[in-house]
Amino acid sequence: MIDALGLRRPFAPRRGHPAATLILTLLLSLLAANPALGAATAPPAGPTSALASPTPASMAASILGWLNRDRGTAGLRPLRRWPALQALADERAAALAASGTLSHQAAGGDPGAALTAHGIDWLSSGEAIGETSYAWGSPAAANLYGMWKASPEHHAILFSGTFNYVGIGIARASDGSTWASILFSESADHTPPVARNGTLTRSGTSVTFRWSGSDPLLQTHTAGLRAFNVEYRVNGGAWHLIRSRTTMTWLGLTRRTPGYAYSFRVQAVDRRGNLSAWTAEKRVRIP
Repeated sequence: MIDALGLRRPFAPRRGHPAATLILTLLLSLLAANPALGAATAPPAGPTSALASPTPASMAASILGWLNRDRGTAGLRPLRRWPALQALADERAAALAASGTLSHQAAGGDPGAALTAHGIDWLSSGEAIGETSYAWGSPAAANLYGMWKASPEHHAILFSGTFNYVGIGIARASDGSTWASILFSESADHTPPVARNGTLTRSGTSVTFRWSGSDPLLQTHTAGLRAFNVEYRVNGGAWHLIRSRTTMTWLGLTRRTPGYAYSFRVQAVDRRGNLSAWTAEKRVRIP
């Protein structure tokens, strides 16, 4: 049995306000024992066909892998997992499993209101929920994803051209059944950019360090790469900032002291202020 719940379209959307933002909430009831479901319950081909020691996290990872694979085939960008959204999806899946009731109310109420209450910014949001009696692990994960994908209403939310972030919560009830909440949001870019070391070369007592970076593309609202921070240190000492928010991708230092080792690392900054991790240290010694 499949059911779809309310679609509210605002006249003038405002960030994070449930009454003035598109909220797409979809309710999925997975009756695995129903023979009418047929091939739709078969595990989809994907990154994993079996989970050796299944956990909620590994099952969610399988579903996300299948979803992003299929989104890529459809010409869409991957949905990015967002820890804040993931934590809320985990809470809602656990509430469903504890109550034994498949409803958004049992999950914790209106998804948009829940996002706002948890301090999660959003412009539009959606949720699909489900329950299956298939065996814990890959069979349950595949059944959930297969049914969502086979439903036209749920296919629309999984393959949305607007949502850019996702959280997939999985929980196991005391009777062994599996319950799930998959939350989607259209939100500002929260994904860190990526910094990459380039070459570090020496010519006499001069050294030249090069680097690059990128900002992972979201379905919507990609901030874009803005600049880099660069640090260096001598003989393994304290790091010193040598370039701050530079758009350059190289620097050169001349007249370095012989017998000393010089190390460099770089960090990327996107246009929303998200920071990458520092790259691994690159080191060169002046003989």
